[in-house]
Amino acid sequence: MFAVLHTPDFALQALLRHEPELWERPVAMVDPMQSTPRVLQMTPAAREAGITEGLTAVQALARCREVIVRHRSPQQEAASTDALLQAAFAFSPYLEATAPGMITLDGRTLAALKGAGAEALKSWAARLASACGALQLRVRVGTGPTPTVAGHAARWSESIQVVTDPAAFVASLPVAALDPSDDIQGVLQKWGIRQVGELLALGQAEVADRLGLEALALFAAASTTALRPLRLVRPEERFEEHFEFADPVDTLEPLLFVLRRCVDQLEHRLEAVGKAAARVVLEIQLEESAPLRRELRVPEPTRRADVLFRMLHTDLESLRTESPVAGLHLTMDPVRPPQRQFGLFEAALKDPHQFQETLARLAALVGADRVGSPVRIDSHEPDAFRMVPPAFESARSTQTARIPQLLRFTPMRRLRPGIPATVETAGPGQPPLAVRSAVSNARIRVALGPVRSSGRWWESAMWEREEWEVETRDGSVLRLQRTAAGWTVEGVGD
Repeated sequence: MFAVLHTPDFALQALLRHEPELWERPVAMVDPMQSTPRVLQMTPAAREAGITEGLTAVQALARCREVIVRHRSPQQEAASTDALLQAAFAFSPYLEATAPGMITLDGRTLAALKGAGAEALKSWAARLASACGALQLRVRVGTGPTPTVAGHAARWSESIQVVTDPAAFVASLPVAALDPSDDIQGVLQKWGIRQVGELLALGQAEVADRLGLEALALFAAASTTALRPLRLVRPEERFEEHFEFADPVDTLEPLLFVLRRCVDQLEHRLEAVGKAAARVVLEIQLEESAPLRRELRVPEPTRRADVLFRMLHTDLESLRTESPVAGLHLTMDPVRPPQRQFGLFEAALKDPHQFQETLARLAALVGADRVGSPVRIDSHEPDAFRMVPPAFESARSTQTARIPQLLRFTPMRRLRPGIPATVETAGPGQPPLAVRSAVSNARIRVALGPVRSSGRWWESAMWEREEWEVETRDGSVLRLQRTAAGWTVEGVGD
């Protein structure tokens, strides 16, 4: 058994995926890449208004003032193709991208369909159509013993067609189902041939003698037994959604409205393949300037649309652009959903997504470079650090490793800024002998050092310092620092 998934007016459906309400209005799609853009596809309301294929945009507007003219979008067609393949892959691993908006599935190896009757096949096809419907794509599904018969069933049915008698079904199709050329179509009409069965009754050899080699292609397209190998493809794990505004927008609400629909679509696509999003990349295309790129790391991979949209919404609250927004491109990096087995006394962060939202709000208020955890920079310069986002992995209880007493470090309380001090030495470069400051006034018993460091010597902001670790006779442990400005007490040991 083969199944074919057909999407009528695929380019128009891909264009209106994120605006399904426009199907009730007259919409005509043109290709802006043509020298003279003409109508390629249209909604039923536009056809009822008298708009047909081949009209220019001006002619379409002359026939219907309310018509909405939209440009064809190859990016949205590519995203819709990926969505169809991912949805179909959940039903059969053997897929062929037969044509734009048409996918052939090989179901001969599916255990659930072996020996299945017409009702079971129809139920299976209905689930396939429902999975595509969740992606805002209206499809027709046809099943048959060969890819050709299944393709005819999908193209010439209203929704779902299960072919149980291939010969009778193909014979009842119009001759146009065989895709004859205009010249052959005209000859057959003069002969009074309207259905495929009437053509088959004439005989292949007799028709080929009169119409030439093209007649053989017509009879091959009408075959109910010929099998052809499928050009199998595997869906790429690419989860992207693209949208272009008909008129650029300069407020946040229209952008968020479309963005929510894109996130919903990606949730369905991730669910179909059992993946979750670990990173979200939003590229906002501006009308007159370079696009803006926003990259968000998901604290804990998820495919929940409300969580992902809330993160994007929070990040965009402080968005300011130099020109109106012309479109957006949303990408999600897929990973396997996290699965952890916790111990009796272990627990994960209660809600890492809410924590991420709080951090995003703080970053919007004080700046992204001021939120996170301080991490030292690979430099000898004191107080050189940077802020990094916190890790959201589950907090697990760990036992503190026992460190031998000889390897333990004395805790040092840093003093910021350092306290000015007067230090007595035996001479330049000699160890300190005594210290007088607000924290200690005593002779020095032990002095370790010096530790000299410097940096940025090639810049005007160069620095240089000398450190001593000392212990006074009253038992105090101090860290002394000498710079060009003099001596300071930088820390006190506990």
